[in-house]
Amino acid sequence: MFISYVRSDARVKLGRRTFDIVELLKRELESHVRPKGFPGPSNFVVCTDIDDFELGGTFDQVMRDRILHSTGFLLVCSPQVQASKYVLREIELFRLLKPAQPPLAAIRGATPSSILPEFFSDQIVAADLTCPADATLREVRATLRRESHKIVAQIWGIPTRQVYDRFEERRRFIRRRIAAAAVGALGSLVGIVLWLGGEAGYHRVKELTPPAKLVSPAGVGFTASIPVVIRDRAAYIWKNPAIAPEKLDLSIYALRALQHSPSSMLVADVNQFAIVDISTGNSSFQRAFGGEFAGIATWKGWSAVSNKDGAVLIVSPEGTVSEGPRPSSQTGRRFPTFRETGPFRYGEHLALNEHYLASATLTGQLGILDRKTGHFVVADIPQFPLVEPIERKEDPVLYETENTRPISTVAFLPDGDLMFAEGGGLRRIDPSSGKITFLSHCPIELARQIIPLPRSHRLIVLTTSTLEELEMDKDDRSKVHCLRRSTLAPKSAPRAALSNDGQTLLVAYFDAAPDVWQPTYSLFGLQVRLPSWLW
Repeated sequence: MFISYVRSDARVKLGRRTFDIVELLKRELESHVRPKGFPGPSNFVVCTDIDDFELGGTFDQVMRDRILHSTGFLLVCSPQVQASKYVLREIELFRLLKPAQPPLAAIRGATPSSILPEFFSDQIVAADLTCPADATLREVRATLRRESHKIVAQIWGIPTRQVYDRFEERRRFIRRRIAAAAVGALGSLVGIVLWLGGEAGYHRVKELTPPAKLVSPAGVGFTASIPVVIRDRAAYIWKNPAIAPEKLDLSIYALRALQHSPSSMLVADVNQFAIVDISTGNSSFQRAFGGEFAGIATWKGWSAVSNKDGAVLIVSPEGTVSEGPRPSSQTGRRFPTFRETGPFRYGEHLALNEHYLASATLTGQLGILDRKTGHFVVADIPQFPLVEPIERKEDPVLYETENTRPISTVAFLPDGDLMFAEGGGLRRIDPSSGKITFLSHCPIELARQIIPLPRSHRLIVLTTSTLEELEMDKDDRSKVHCLRRSTLAPKSAPRAALSNDGQTLLVAYFDAAPDVWQPTYSLFGLQVRLPSWLW
């Protein structure tokens, strides 16, 4: 097809660049593949003035040849057509060489009848190339692609819908070919990497330069993805991991600290606690608590603090404080020798989510409070063997360990279940029913902290001297797969926190420099960060 147009009228500015709209249309037209049975080249071919001509004669000779060998003639109707002697000459040659063939017109700022009413009527419009002034390049191309279907349909004499369907089918075919090639290349790359013997998993990516003295930290966290370690009355902030951290004095002494929000920490002293702004060190909420501090937990601005008398305070994101209910409870139902009856005791290990508050003691009692109803979760049948004389089958204490073995940590999983550690074993509780599942997994040491990874079935378990990477079985709730084990400094009492990115882990130790861990692919000492969609 031959396109006659005024080049100055075809220019359009998109962003900082200027484009020739007819050149863009030409690319869309030439993307169409000729149907089987149609004579001619395999693709739709477009001729536009000098860009497609091999000049070897006069203007008239070249134009005559191209117009004569074109199946169709398209005039781009724009304001300067009547002032262009070249366009007028091309129209004259077309009428001379093909008097019986009707021309086609595309609107670009003018209608055919307003330009040459003696030659063209508005009935021959095949396409509208008008685009909004604020259109993007993507939007302009989409418009031209749509109009190209109409032009091709008229030249080839087939329905526009058929042209569109064939065009889209070819695009899908090309995408599939590209996707297959990309998958093949990625598979080859993965095969080469695996053949070289690399390892994917959590690796220590940087060791933070410690201050002069950083022994027995109270807690760790992040502020704007910057590592923070709290000890005594100071927060140490590593804006640059290669140098010593900045020291920020706090308004409260820290025995224990947890991330409260992206920029604050919950800090607990002997008998008081506060929400501390890490950017200033000031306390936005500080409250005395009767009795000696025992445990703390946080979740999306919520806080829970227990004392050694067995009471707990729950603080909402707005600062509203409520005391957790303490109904009558009986401990020692597994061992009559240790049997006692009294108010329920909240323990040293706490965990929060949007629905529940879980509590576990160092003497092995665990209970789950439904915060919405104010009642404790009670299973239909006891979740541990009761010993005669059986005085209470139902009790706020959902589970007691054997021989009062300590429960070392508790954490809610992304699916709402509670996981806790008893000795070297992991257990899982469905809070909706109170049913406890004893998990099968590889041998691990006593778990000190469980960190579920968001949007996945994976979790990090810190023991006294190892970092365990585990994955819950997607089909069997009783199985946990052990993926990888990293050795930490022995007996280093690690504390860890997960950054907002859901991957970066900050680990601090009793008497060693804190370090940062991330999921990477390690090969010959090189660390390549793994994207979240792959991990």
